[in-house]
Amino acid sequence: MKEKITLLLLFFSLAIFAQEKYTTDYEIEYELTFSQDSTDLENQKTEKMYLFSGSEYGVFVNELRAEAEEKLEKLKKKLGSKDIDIKLGVNTGQFADLNKAVFKDFQNNEIKVLQEIGGKDYIYIEPQKIDWEITEETKEFMGYQVQKAKTNFAGRTYESWFTLEIPIPDGPYIFHGLPGLIVEIYDIEKHYHFQMKSIDKLEESKTWKLPKTKISDKDKIDKIQQKIMKNALLNSDYSYMMGKTPGVTGSSMISAGEEFVEISDKSGNEITKEELKRRYKAELETRNNPIELE
Repeated sequence: MKEKITLLLLFFSLAIFAQEKYTTDYEIEYELTFSQDSTDLENQKTEKMYLFSGSEYGVFVNELRAEAEEKLEKLKKKLGSKDIDIKLGVNTGQFADLNKAVFKDFQNNEIKVLQEIGGKDYIYIEPQKIDWEITEETKEFMGYQVQKAKTNFAGRTYESWFTLEIPIPDGPYIFHGLPGLIVEIYDIEKHYHFQMKSIDKLEESKTWKLPKTKISDKDKIDKIQQKIMKNALLNSDYSYMMGKTPGVTGSSMISAGEEFVEISDKSGNEITKEELKRRYKAELETRNNPIELE
């Protein structure tokens, strides 16, 4: 047993050296309000998103990944080692774009995006660069004096507000490159609206690690994502559909080559396989307004 543990720790240590590191000093919480269905724009959803940033790097993640990282840090402290690397599943039932982890290198003006699809990590380098038009318009936001800037990205036109009082050249999602922190940004149709809710200086710098994975093409990864989503319905992948259908929970187990599935709603009422398929298909049809249109 001791030999197995030693080999396992050695494996984890070797994995660490194969990873890129992004050191951050601040934690910024944003609230994202968005409309995923272009035919029902009044039906908006809200998500907490987190930006960990500093003078050289930034990492933007959803709430689930932020919570997973916090649990991992506690586990490392409990085990008394910082050299153990554990992969945690971080997919949510939201858009693929909102499941991405965005790693920003300000020095090299490079953005690497980590996306987990079907339990496998994919990484691409964001090909589109952000060009800003800084205006003279100002206002106050959460006690900060902020200035307006405009840009275009992935088929949408954005208006953002940044503050020189927080000299961090970062912001939510892929947005960065202004002379101060972006505290608010939205597309002009207000389909996606990020607003800063809090900013805290970390007691200790936090280092994020980007797995050593072959760089893929962004369009290729998107096609893989779309294929898996469609095949889940065609191939009756109930585990995947349960994870991507709001208000549904359950379990799936394979024994002696036969799959056993239990599905229920939030109230505990049983749901049939056919009902799960119906709800999953209906959910896919509403996801017609992603943050990236192009």
